[in-house]
Amino acid sequence: MTIIEISNEILKNVNIVEVISHYIKVERKGKNYAALCPFHDDKSLGNFSINQDKGIYKCFACGEGGNAITFVQKIEHCSFTEAVKKTADIIGYHSEDLANLTPTRKIDPKIAVLYDVLSETENFYKTSLFQSDDGVEALNYLHNRGLDDETIKYFNIGCAQSNGENLIKYLVNKKFSLQSISDSGLLDLSKTPYKDVNAGRIAFAIRDKENKVVGFSCRKYKENDTSIAKYVNTSDTKLFNKSTILYNYFNAISESRKVGYVYLLEGFMDVIACYRAGIKSAIALMGTALTKENIQLLRYLKCEVRVCLDLDRPGQKNIEKIIPLLEDAGIRYKLVNNDVTFEGKDSDEILNKYGPEKLREYLGNLITKGEWLINFYSTEFNLSSVDGKKSFVNSLLPYMISLADALDIEEMLNRIVAKTGYTKPTLQNYIENYRKKNSKSAKREEDISEINNQSDKKDNFVERYTKKTRLGEAEELVLNYILENREAFNIYEKNLGYLTNSTYFEIASLIAEYIQTLTQESEYSPANLINYISQDSCSAKDKDKLTNTISNVIGKKNSYGPYSQEGMNELIETIQKEKAYLRSKQEYEKSTTGKSDVEKAQMLKDKSAKKKITLRENDKRR
Repeated sequence: MTIIEISNEILKNVNIVEVISHYIKVERKGKNYAALCPFHDDKSLGNFSINQDKGIYKCFACGEGGNAITFVQKIEHCSFTEAVKKTADIIGYHSEDLANLTPTRKIDPKIAVLYDVLSETENFYKTSLFQSDDGVEALNYLHNRGLDDETIKYFNIGCAQSNGENLIKYLVNKKFSLQSISDSGLLDLSKTPYKDVNAGRIAFAIRDKENKVVGFSCRKYKENDTSIAKYVNTSDTKLFNKSTILYNYFNAISESRKVGYVYLLEGFMDVIACYRAGIKSAIALMGTALTKENIQLLRYLKCEVRVCLDLDRPGQKNIEKIIPLLEDAGIRYKLVNNDVTFEGKDSDEILNKYGPEKLREYLGNLITKGEWLINFYSTEFNLSSVDGKKSFVNSLLPYMISLADALDIEEMLNRIVAKTGYTKPTLQNYIENYRKKNSKSAKREEDISEINNQSDKKDNFVERYTKKTRLGEAEELVLNYILENREAFNIYEKNLGYLTNSTYFEIASLIAEYIQTLTQESEYSPANLINYISQDSCSAKDKDKLTNTISNVIGKKNSYGPYSQEGMNELIETIQKEKAYLRSKQEYEKSTTGKSDVEKAQMLKDKSAKKKITLRENDKRR
């Protein structure tokens, strides 16, 4: 089977809502589904629409559109072949032909060389750890931290030699330019002699979701050496951006799907501690808040996220910010119990102080959001003071009014009573008053939002329709028909064969090519046409523009109703008359160029010319 046949087969089995919800939160809206568009900074849920029946999506704000496979291709920034395989993986589709596909990612040569530089650097660091004088001391440090050789090799830990010139010489001998080494984040060209910026430190390789090295996080191993900073990370490069990466993500993909969960931790030493304790499904933030890119990575795992950041105040405040982000993204999560009596602020410290069994016990003690909030706010406020107790209760109110289960409400009330000493009836009245006040406020915001939406819709309507010519509207409706119905395309080819809109005409021409690839079993559909256009070998230049246009045209209601031969013929007749009108107008304007108003008026007296110019005005169907 060809790539197109395989992708069409996948589209027969795919539920586009399932694929898109793998990456972003999707909600039902009428007959279709809606989401916040991931391709621009979207604020309105109504912009991004998913048509499950037709298998296409469309954002009416930024214009992005396509089918399930092109969605994956755009959000993953990968080739069509890679997108086919990833889509199949999401829906659990397997075949021998699919297994034999070899994804080929087109990488800019300037970017490819950076990957090569970093890969060679990782090899140099790993070899240095076990085969250099510096490595002896670095390896000693790691062993004293409890890391054995197997763990060191699993996480690709190495040593950046104190003599930073050695790495640069090694890479230059490998035929890499100083500029490429600098662009990889390993060299500062403004300082001579040229040295490795990571020199004198243990190097932890940072990999992306494709398992390629994109940077390093490094720590000095000579505690008494005050000449260098304790930590240094690769600065932002074309490959490395901390906000887009989760440490150990690639290793955690298969493991998390096997066990059904992944631990979200604060640092890479915490991930390594979990591995040493027998927990392989663990990832870590790269010293940043949880980002939009991180959320997409977590959604892709399709498992429960167990949040366990440091037990100090900054770590717990970060969890407070992470909770609503996970909820907004529709990600299942649980929280590791933050009410502990033992010492140790993170997984690494707990492991080294108490051993692997204690760490596993700590990580396995999972609690609800309500329990976590009570524990957290108990430490945030002074519960021995009146103001502290009121602040404590007020902080919990938004969560309390979100609860629908009577048992959950009862449990929370009991816990708050135990913490504050307030009676349950007093708390219930206080919460109910807040609920009423909050409900009125929300209604006002909803009314204001609706007024703004109506205003936006009116503006969009005026902009969308007043700027269109009659010819443009008719051609759009013809394209709508020929995308949906093969018979309509046959009528188009026989009786029209050309569209003045260049994008529409290019799509019509591609439909003709696409039809030639169809077999008797193949389905003629816009989703499959998008597949044809999106394939790596297709000669179409601006594929995104074409697929977005197809989704846009399909997503609009045809004012002539469902396809019929009569409606198609009427549209073709309209287009032909409009073209004739335009031609006659152009001829008239050409013939009157340079003429005076008197001469133009005289020419208009010519009945034949006048008849041509007023053709549209006399058309009763106008």
